[in-house]
Amino acid sequence: MFLSGIVAVIIKSQGKELKPPALLVIQSLVSSIAFLILIAIMRDFMLMFTISWKALLPLIFAALLGIIFGNLLYFASLQMIGVSKAYPISMTYPLLTYVLETAIFPEVTFEWLKMLGIATVITGIVFISLSKVNNDTTLNEEMTVEASMLENPEELAEEKSPVEIRMLEKPAISSVNITEKNTWMKKRTVMGIILAAIASTTWAGGTILIRYGLEQTSVAIIPINAARMAFLTPIATIIFLSMNRGKYKSKFTWKNVSFGALAAILGLVVANIIYLVAIERIGASTPAAIAASGPLVATPLSIIFLKEKVDWKIILGTIFTISGIVMIIPVSYTHLRAHETVLDLVC
Repeated sequence: MFLSGIVAVIIKSQGKELKPPALLVIQSLVSSIAFLILIAIMRDFMLMFTISWKALLPLIFAALLGIIFGNLLYFASLQMIGVSKAYPISMTYPLLTYVLETAIFPEVTFEWLKMLGIATVITGIVFISLSKVNNDTTLNEEMTVEASMLENPEELAEEKSPVEIRMLEKPAISSVNITEKNTWMKKRTVMGIILAAIASTTWAGGTILIRYGLEQTSVAIIPINAARMAFLTPIATIIFLSMNRGKYKSKFTWKNVSFGALAAILGLVVANIIYLVAIERIGASTPAAIAASGPLVATPLSIIFLKEKVDWKIILGTIFTISGIVMIIPVSYTHLRAHETVLDLVC
């Protein structure tokens, strides 16, 4: 939960230069290398090739859903609507995870407290989605410049920033341009919310597939992840090569590549290992619910370091979202303790 919140802020901070396809390929490549080094040090390299296809296929499809498609949509959403909105919306995937887990795995029982938590989270998402705050820095900067040019055009003759120069080079600017830009920004915000919601769905499906795959093998988590990332890296590279043009063209520097690599180590390596171990031990919905509490970390960090703006709807929505997720955890913990007691009696 802590690591995913930190990673969200790191990714957003490099979003101007590194577009979603570039972030995806950097994260996949770095995490693949990291896992291969880990299994080489642990002398578990050959275990990668002992995973049965019955276990490997769902684990690979889970990675495709969550890491490739889910992260690609999530990265795009971050750039459109900012961390404070995209992160809480995308972190609702425990809701669908719980529904799927209850339907697929017979040992998971339905609980009203979890349903109350789900209703509370949905309420929070509604508040967040209704917020009119837009944290697309570049668009906001250009809007400010256009408004300034309409009100005080003579003041821009002295010192001009790169954005101001671009705006001055445009033909006649009027209030119509401002209205059109506002309309486009609203559409962009709606699209960002939709992408974050779809990302949430792919992560839920991936989490269920992970649980199923882990139940089909006794191979340790790290070799499993090494095998998964070995499959994902070529796919991420193809996506990057096909999309790295136009508005998706990235500018690589040592700084942004280093931050992208750091996000990969924290998110796809360390956090991923911890998350898979948790799913293996206590099922899918509880780890997903705890991990989704990341807005507790991401929202304050985005305000402090990224200077993102929030309003009362975002704050209230985040509180509702986290409160709903907290309701889910005690139920899962109670069932875990009961399950362990039965195992102790049997032993």
